[in-house]
Amino acid sequence: MRSITAPAVAAPIVPGRLPLLGHLPQLAVKRVEFLQSVRTRGEIVRIFLGNRPVFILNSPEAVHDVLLTQSRKFGKGLLFDVARPFIGNGIITSERDFHLRQRRALQPAFHRNSIAACVGTMTDIAEEQVSAWRPGEVIAMDVVLRRMMTVMLVATLFSTERPEGAAAVAELGEQVAEHLTTVMRGVFVGTVLPAPIASSRVLGHRKYLAAAAALRELADTAVRQARQTQRAWQTRQAGQDPTDRGDLLSIMFAGTPGNPRGMTDVEARDELLSLLMAGAETTSTTLSWALHELGRRPEITRRIRDECDALPAGALPGAATLPFTDRFLREVLRLHQPSWLLMRRALEPVRVRGVELPQGAELVYSAVTMHRDPAYYPDPLRFDPDRWLARTEKDLPPGAYVPFALGNRKCIGDHFAMTEMLVVLRAIVSRWRPRPVEGHRVRPVVQALIRPNALPMRVSPWPAA
Repeated sequence: MRSITAPAVAAPIVPGRLPLLGHLPQLAVKRVEFLQSVRTRGEIVRIFLGNRPVFILNSPEAVHDVLLTQSRKFGKGLLFDVARPFIGNGIITSERDFHLRQRRALQPAFHRNSIAACVGTMTDIAEEQVSAWRPGEVIAMDVVLRRMMTVMLVATLFSTERPEGAAAVAELGEQVAEHLTTVMRGVFVGTVLPAPIASSRVLGHRKYLAAAAALRELADTAVRQARQTQRAWQTRQAGQDPTDRGDLLSIMFAGTPGNPRGMTDVEARDELLSLLMAGAETTSTTLSWALHELGRRPEITRRIRDECDALPAGALPGAATLPFTDRFLREVLRLHQPSWLLMRRALEPVRVRGVELPQGAELVYSAVTMHRDPAYYPDPLRFDPDRWLARTEKDLPPGAYVPFALGNRKCIGDHFAMTEMLVVLRAIVSRWRPRPVEGHRVRPVVQALIRPNALPMRVSPWPAA
């Protein structure tokens, strides 16, 4: 019997479209709430940003199909087109063969053994920061964590054997932290608004351009210095594999079978910017939400402290050694996923879940709304790390939990980020009890990421046993 292919259906248009503006007013006022509200209207629905149609993926199956099963038929999309002129053609924004080549070149820096070798540096940085706090002091956690994670990322991915290198790392980390937020906000504005509006002075376009230029200059300087150091090191260590140093720039500069000469300075600069954008900002935002939850739940803080204090000397932090703390972070990533909107673009006509998508179609998916779907997460707005005991990630439909995306675009630094966050949480809760400041209400601010508006917290030492 000959099989009959079901006819393609058109993605339904979400009601409320306005002339010229489309659904921009709804998205501008209640971004996550709007995306949450359209989930009941179909697996794939259409909205309009001005006159530009955008398809929203509302089911795990649709997300899995686009990100994994048919991933070769999709490119990065509009969000990354806007970002590319300012952060370069690194692993976040690059496409197809070039992206694959760069990913393979960077992969050794994110192997588990390489990450394990960084834990000591991560711990030193975190301990140095939190040991400087004073009992009763109010800490601007969102600001402190952003700077800490930037410095930690730079220090662990670049060699700091030389005193001048360590000083450069600290300086670079501090300066980068000042510009990243502005650049990410500008990328978001340029994605959702028409170009003439997005480039207006009122929306801070000049400040965005200046921050992006400053970031590129900082990254260029870091790459030039690293290139000089690499050459000097190779002269001293003639005949040795330069990747033996283990830091990221050494790996970038070293040749691979697919790229015998290694990365150019421009390529290395772009990768540095990509990793800072993806690593420092998202990780610090996730940790900010983690501290917010700890402040509201002292019983969870105590459980994490007891688990961290019981970690044997020399044991590496991870799901096996800190199982409750790991579940806590996974629940933070579920309920407070920082990246609320990601995009793809159809590179050819393609059918997804019975819906025919034309070549060039812009697609959106939201891990935030997926992670709050009651079909997969009972009582989804309840924060409960132990929900992961009853139903693990493997028990969920593929695509239902995507904190680090899927497929060939899955975050290359997912294990690195989880290790960083475990190290920082351990450093904080082993010494301090963070508590909310009376009178301050923490609320989410949705721009490029979902951040707390501000996170002042009072730290108190644990009482003597």
